[in-house]
Amino acid sequence: MSSVAAPFGLRPIGRLDNGSLEVFRQYPIASAYNTNIAMGDIVQLVDGGTATTIEKQSATGDDTTAIDMVGVFMGCKYTDPNTGQLTFSQLWPANLVASDAMAYVVDDPSVLFAIQADGAPTNIGDIYGKNTLLVQTAPNTSLKISRVALDISEISTDPENPIRIIDYLGGDQGDEKGTSFPILVCKFNYHQHTSTTGSA
Repeated sequence: MSSVAAPFGLRPIGRLDNGSLEVFRQYPIASAYNTNIAMGDIVQLVDGGTATTIEKQSATGDDTTAIDMVGVFMGCKYTDPNTGQLTFSQLWPANLVASDAMAYVVDDPSVLFAIQADGAPTNIGDIYGKNTLLVQTAPNTSLKISRVALDISEISTDPENPIRIIDYLGGDQGDEKGTSFPILVCKFNYHQHTSTTGSA
């Protein structure tokens, strides 16, 4: 039961169609990219002109404009510029210089994620199928984990809101329903890989 706010970003737990959860895909990270990305953070594809790379999606979303999302960051690999060793990490450290950096991303549009809400819903039975926004906070770089949460105050039917709520973790009769900071099962409400417009 979640009586304490301890957000962990988005954690993949399954698929909407109950199919198997496939492994992540690798995407390049631009050398010296200047923002920390931790396990559980949402990432987007960004066209740099000569190469398309992964960057953290730091927007919360709003009621009028969709935000770009391709998946959830699970970690990365790169050659450490200080040791020359291939390094695997749950955190991309901002400004790291590494020309071979690759992100591991869960990018299946059908994936379900567990994410903690930043409070209790006003009506605990009126969350199913609703859309909402994100609460963006810098990751915990010591634990190498995201601190993104779900904005429970913004639950609505607005199609531009980036996150669709499916259920409470554990279902309607589980321990999360009625808690102060419930963990919810959600999915992306839209996705760069299902958009008919290519990544910009």
